[in-house]
Amino acid sequence: MFVIRGLNGQALFETGEENLGDESIFATYAEAKTALDNLEQSLPPGIFKVVALRCERCNGENDVAIIHVNDEPKAFCMDCRVQVFAKKNPVGRPAMGVTKKVSVTLNENDWEWLDEKAEGNRSAFIRDVIWKALGSEAEWSNNACLGYAIKGLENLNYSPEEIEKIVRAISLTFDMTSVPEAKNIYENSRY
Repeated sequence: MFVIRGLNGQALFETGEENLGDESIFATYAEAKTALDNLEQSLPPGIFKVVALRCERCNGENDVAIIHVNDEPKAFCMDCRVQVFAKKNPVGRPAMGVTKKVSVTLNENDWEWLDEKAEGNRSAFIRDVIWKALGSEAEWSNNACLGYAIKGLENLNYSPEEIEKIVRAISLTFDMTSVPEAKNIYENSRY
């Protein structure tokens, strides 16, 4: 339920004989907004605003506010706003595995060498060193995968423009798909 009130909280009352003195209540935001637009044709705009009386989600009255979600007005109380909008969504790339903290002691020259080789990303560098130490399977890389894709597409006489589009599409999926997920996709595909 929505009403029209002044910026100072002053209510707008009905003037008809049946509802004389009752506050004008509207079932939807759209109805209230239309009434406000009509009112502002005879008054300066910005004196009144549409106010929500009850939460659309729980019907509560605790500090109800109108929030525009995807350009659609919604009335939420304080509790529902916290529940709906305070959820933390994961950010960044998906986890590659299990994270375990390790402390390494090196002399200053070794740290300088490590930092130079790591180019600002020690974690990626150490991961790469470990993968290489594991053997030939660890030599796999995103670039090797793209090389196989390019070679196969060239063998099928794809144009350079088509190959470029496909290579870009594959490159974008590296950050969003883990190696086990990619393996599972391939093993469960019809190819």
